[in-house]
Amino acid sequence: MALSFRSLSFPDDRAVAIDGGRRVAWGEFRSAIAARQPASSTRRRVLLDSTSPLEFAADLLAALANDHVAVIPPNFQPQTLAAFAELTAPLDVPPQTIELYTSGSSGEPKCVHKTLRQLEAECNVLERCWGGLAAAATVIATTPHHHIYGLLFRVLWPLLAGRPFDNTTIAEPTALAERLRVAETATLVSSPAQLSRLHQLLDLAALPHKPLLTFSSGGPLGADTAALYQQAWGAAPIEVYGSTESGGIAWRRRDQGLHWAPLPQVQLANDTDGALLVRSPFLPDEAPLRMEDAVEFNADGTFVLRGRLDRIVKIEEKRLSLPEMEAWLSEHPEVGAAAVAPLTLSCRTVVGAVVARNSDADRNPMVATLREHLRQRFDNVLLPRRWRFVDALPFNERGKLAQAEIARLLEAAP
Repeated sequence: MALSFRSLSFPDDRAVAIDGGRRVAWGEFRSAIAARQPASSTRRRVLLDSTSPLEFAADLLAALANDHVAVIPPNFQPQTLAAFAELTAPLDVPPQTIELYTSGSSGEPKCVHKTLRQLEAECNVLERCWGGLAAAATVIATTPHHHIYGLLFRVLWPLLAGRPFDNTTIAEPTALAERLRVAETATLVSSPAQLSRLHQLLDLAALPHKPLLTFSSGGPLGADTAALYQQAWGAAPIEVYGSTESGGIAWRRRDQGLHWAPLPQVQLANDTDGALLVRSPFLPDEAPLRMEDAVEFNADGTFVLRGRLDRIVKIEEKRLSLPEMEAWLSEHPEVGAAAVAPLTLSCRTVVGAVVARNSDADRNPMVATLREHLRQRFDNVLLPRRWRFVDALPFNERGKLAQAEIARLLEAAP
């Protein structure tokens, strides 16, 4: 039977989640949803800002049950939530829609609408691919629930399939061991950055229980890291490639091959410049979606990723719009103009900033001030790790920012 929100008729005593050491039953969860039903039936946009996956899920289902638009902010930073303090009424948005935000190339977060049809279609594909292997395992996660990957893998897919999910977002290696002990049988939802740290701080083979499945998304997983998990847990993590706009596109497991295989029902092609074109039931219509990733196809339909074609970069599996950070930096009164660019430090991709400043403030206080300014809108991991201050940004004869000169400034010794 296809997974659908219309058929969430699991027994009241069946576990929907684990909260700490407590088992939360579906009967209790249904009561929480009912308690969130608004007095007014007028359609509106409802901000989902709970850091608890269980409360978030109840808020989400209550909003969708009343045909409201569920708004999921890009993060829970103060400046971001302040921007969502007053939500306008939904206009021309279909019932049962979820509104997500991701970094856009224009410098502002991009709104992406997902209907239940799209999300149910993707959950059905996930169940088709891995439901048999996941069995009744509890879903535990190191990834947050307010991005599309966490939303699907740790909340919606478990809800629809009737598998319990853990209400704890694992932040420390010791917490992973504890959550595996509580869950006993688990599926782990994680990311390359988190998986690369876990094995450095934890003896994977000595854990009380090993996950049945491990998922990774947000960027490519290193071959050495994949091999370590294969040795310790019997299989390499399943890597999933996709985006907020596209949903899931392809998958791979490095112990089975290096190339990406399209998910069922996903059709792929190349644009004229090598960019990936995607058609799938996870999209709003049958028109192809262009990804800004260059790909090279193999004869069997698998493919290799060849890098980004735009100014969106990934830092620790978090997407960052370079124009958005530049625009926000430039709003600070002591900044005349700013340019940010990725660079490699100690084998890690980080961001560097070149700032034309409006004051003669000393360097260290200025860096601290600008980092605090950025922290109001961006996660700490995205903040620039290298700063350069200049009288004016370098422009070429056509009036365009000289990116090569920006790179030279950031790579040069201070």
